Amino acid sequence: MGKTRAYGADCVLLAAFEAGYGVLPADGYTRLSFKECSLGAERPLGYDPLLGQGRDAQDPYYEAVKDEGDVGIPLDTRALGFWLKGLFGAPATTGDADTGFTHVFTSGLDLPSLALEIGHAKLATPKFFRHAGAKLDKLAFDMARSGAANATISVVAQGEVETTSTIDATPASFPLKRFSQGSGTIRVGGGQLANVVGGKLSFSNNLERVETIRADGLIDGVDETEATAEGSVDIRFGTDTTLTAAIATESPVEMEYGFTIPGSAFALTFHLPRVFLPKKKQEIKGPGGIQASYDWRAARDPGTGYLLRVTLVNDVAGY
Repeated sequence: MGKTRAYGADCVLLAAFEAGYGVLPADGYTRLSFKECSLGAERPLGYDPLLGQGRDAQDPYYEAVKDEGDVGIPLDTRALGFWLKGLFGAPATTGDADTGFTHVFTSGLDLPSLALEIGHAKLATPKFFRHAGAKLDKLAFDMARSGAANATISVVAQGEVETTSTIDATPASFPLKRFSQGSGTIRVGGGQLANVVGGKLSFSNNLERVETIRADGLIDGVDETEATAEGSVDIRFGTDTTLTAAIATESPVEMEYGFTIPGSAFALTFHLPRVFLPKKKQEIKGPGGIQASYDWRAARDPGTGYLLRVTLVNDVAGY
């Protein structure tokens, strides 16, 4: 007998790339791990009062559909490649089963659209919410000394349909193997940045909704505009002048955020070849150690031809 109340522990997220925008694939879905999800369609009420109808409120009207939200995901060794394909486009993959596969994703490419299904299969009356025409807008994550490595993906979809059966009863899946914060590094100019206590990285495709007039209230599509990347690094202030020298000369630096799994070839690297740092005042807050936070913003490097390159090394042949 099914449950009468829904629980997050029972939720299932399926995803597949679409052959055409807004066209749900009939099969070929992959089951993906996630931490939380706020993706869902909204159709808010509008109100425009008229005179001559008395003091009581009149009927509202329905606004256009808005289907957006965030998905919290683990930074893992295998399934992350699926999300990266949605954020950057198809990767360039090299390697083999013996040496491992290297998947290289670069910013600036056209993006594929996805179909997503969020399912509550264990309810007495199962509910499945299908989202067609989904594109991935943003990726953001924090770096710390300890803890699990997680990220947030922002999604913009065309619309949502509720059904009582799943779109794919036999989806594919990836064996879960996660990166941890304890194996993370931040490098500047090819060398390990000293005294780092934290950091952030955010990448955005700056998606633009194509909001045409339609009877169903849906958008016509989602177009990618300028790709941007920004973030920060928090360090204990001391004798290291790697960042302060770059700020003083107003020159860009090469920066790299990365994770590894000790004893294996699995690795994840975010490479930013041209990063600018603004000058900020140094603050002293008491007798303890002095910590400085340096914001940064990336730009496209003419030599490498990209703003951000993500390299994922694992045992998956392709995405």
